[in-house]
Amino acid sequence: MGRPCVVLTQGMQALRQDRLEPRLYKKCGVRTMKRDLMLSCAAMRRRCGLAPAVIAALSAIVSLAGYCAPASAETRGYVISWFATATNNPDWAVNCPEAAKDPKNRDFTEHMEPDGFGDKALVNGKPAPPLDYPDALTIDPDVEAVVGKYAYGFDLGGREADKFIDPETHQKVDDQLWRAVGCTQNFRMTPPAMPYLEGQAWTAGYADNAPAWTMQISGADLNKDGPVTVTLDRALSHLERDALGGFRSDVTYVIDPSLRSHNVLTGEIKNGVLWVKSGSLWMEGTLPWYLQVDLQDTHMRMRSEPGGDLQGYWGGYTDWHIWAYMYTSRCIVADCVGTYRSLEKLADYDPDPVTGKNRKISVTWRMEAMPAFLATVDGKIVAPALSAALGGKLQPSWLPTGPTVASDGDARTGTKGGATR
Repeated sequence: MGRPCVVLTQGMQALRQDRLEPRLYKKCGVRTMKRDLMLSCAAMRRRCGLAPAVIAALSAIVSLAGYCAPASAETRGYVISWFATATNNPDWAVNCPEAAKDPKNRDFTEHMEPDGFGDKALVNGKPAPPLDYPDALTIDPDVEAVVGKYAYGFDLGGREADKFIDPETHQKVDDQLWRAVGCTQNFRMTPPAMPYLEGQAWTAGYADNAPAWTMQISGADLNKDGPVTVTLDRALSHLERDALGGFRSDVTYVIDPSLRSHNVLTGEIKNGVLWVKSGSLWMEGTLPWYLQVDLQDTHMRMRSEPGGDLQGYWGGYTDWHIWAYMYTSRCIVADCVGTYRSLEKLADYDPDPVTGKNRKISVTWRMEAMPAFLATVDGKIVAPALSAALGGKLQPSWLPTGPTVASDGDARTGTKGGATR
């Protein structure tokens, strides 16, 4: 990516982080962000109350937007139809031996109420609700961490002692979020099953109410290996279902013109698998689940299934506080205090300059996508829905690429599942 595109990416990240876009809508009274940015610098100062440095950044975004548009001969459209924390728990006793042998372990559903674990917190010497003050516990819950060897993910350069082995690539990978939460009951899953709470939220309302996430893949010839551009945006409508309750492919989705969830990443198709190995990602979500999806040092791998569907994994570093809030703000049949403290202890990136505690944690999400027509608000199709396989090589299923059971009894797995067509 050239320097102008780097400036564009940094400018969009600044807009998201500073929540600048709502200010533009409110103060400028215009319909789209693009139109906001077309104002002259003087007009923007008068109407929007923005600092000169911010105006300069916005102007750069406008002037560079065309420069950074993918120059490609082919683009294909997709919509994300399955998204959840990547799990790998085919053998509970191997991954979590203490939880497996103790049926009254605090990670099980023996305790149906949030305060059923007996946690106590003190603030200024006075008792306080543990859920509100998890940093003030009198005794650390010491939730069991995953000790099994296998997890899906990517090598992000973390400590050698913290590495897992990816069941597909057989490479050493980082996923401390999985280590922190994989022994809690909600994550006693292996795809195609989603983690319990995420699956309940996705199928019981999120996918039918939240605007969908779209993806464009562009390259000179997507039937061959080579460099590609991956563009992610939010749609203006939710996922569409078919008569059987599954999600429909080949539906048209209008891309939200806002830049808040607009991401452009560079990657490569190699041996039929699409890889992304750098960049930052931020996508807006919706209650009751993913408020946002944010990644630093973004990594992806995706491959084709019959009919053009994609399955894969996204990984990198995410803000563990935000992830913890997502899981613990509605503390339902879950060890919320224990989860919070486990994430805090195992976070492995971005130390706070004052406290020294890491603010981000390595994470992997599993995803699926379906072919979709993507259009602009004025009706122009920018990406068609095609069933052809990326790189011209069909990957029929997420089958293990090595032995199904390792010598220590830790089963490796990866089965196809998710959205129906």
